[in-house]
Amino acid sequence: MQPSFALLILQAVSVLVAPGPEDGCPSARQVSAALSEHAPAAQSTRGPDAESALTLVLPATGTTEEPSVSLIDQQGELRLFRTLARPGAARARDCAALADTVAIIVQRYLEEVELPEEEAARKSPPIVVASPAPPSPPAPVSAEPRLAMRPRWDISLGISQRLASQMAGLEPYELRLSLARRLGARMDTGLLVRLWGGVSGPTERDWSGGRGEVVRVPAGMEVLWRRAIAAVELQLGLAGLLDFWILGARSQTNVQWDYRLAIAGALTGGMQVPLGKRFFLRLSLDFAVAALRYEYRDPRTNQPAFSTPSVFGDAALAFGVSLR
Repeated sequence: MQPSFALLILQAVSVLVAPGPEDGCPSARQVSAALSEHAPAAQSTRGPDAESALTLVLPATGTTEEPSVSLIDQQGELRLFRTLARPGAARARDCAALADTVAIIVQRYLEEVELPEEEAARKSPPIVVASPAPPSPPAPVSAEPRLAMRPRWDISLGISQRLASQMAGLEPYELRLSLARRLGARMDTGLLVRLWGGVSGPTERDWSGGRGEVVRVPAGMEVLWRRAIAAVELQLGLAGLLDFWILGARSQTNVQWDYRLAIAGALTGGMQVPLGKRFFLRLSLDFAVAALRYEYRDPRTNQPAFSTPSVFGDAALAFGVSLR
């Protein structure tokens, strides 16, 4: 005769397996056997009128919902509800495993809830399901320009004036094109390397017995330390300056061309002001001391006609764009 229920007693609590079809997964027979196996010492012959009876309701067959088991007390209140894994293709083996799972769930429930805490802790430690830790809040994004960034290029076009007593005409004024590379991963501080070249306006020079035209082609390399303060970037460093002079001297009989170099070292500084996200305006000032000067002599008298300055300054204004 097929058993319709199994009885499990722990102290004064009885668990009755509700009758169900034999083809259930798991069936009442399988759950009864599993309860007997997992709690053999707790079996009793007490019937369904036990002092505290709980009814174990097994999964219904033919439903599309996830299989589940429930423990209901004599007042009809739900004491325990668990969802089970849906059986796979190997049905017989999966149903037997589900029956063992149900028996373990019931055994743990009775030990942890119905028994005194000391005895429950001694027989079987409670199963603790750790709640997932709350995600850590994202790191605050600073409003200051101290964000990591890729190195970028600055391209600018500007004008400059050389400040020296020996300069005349359009020689002090030049048009500059520069290319700068920012080094370092931080936006607010780091190094900057700038290369620039330009050309000055032509200037007429006169001396005894002749005259000529002078054109200056300047170039420079700067290594700067930069530091952002609010929206303005300060730049300070060293520079090497080179002037390529072209002189066409005309006498009454012929034209003589002369090409010379002048080299100087400079302390340079300036500030770069952003104009939107990519454009900027840069102001700079150089204080330079010549290392190699150029002196032109009158070919007739061998007297100096003019010479490049030994100490001078450069003031520059440039408009540019940043490319990343």
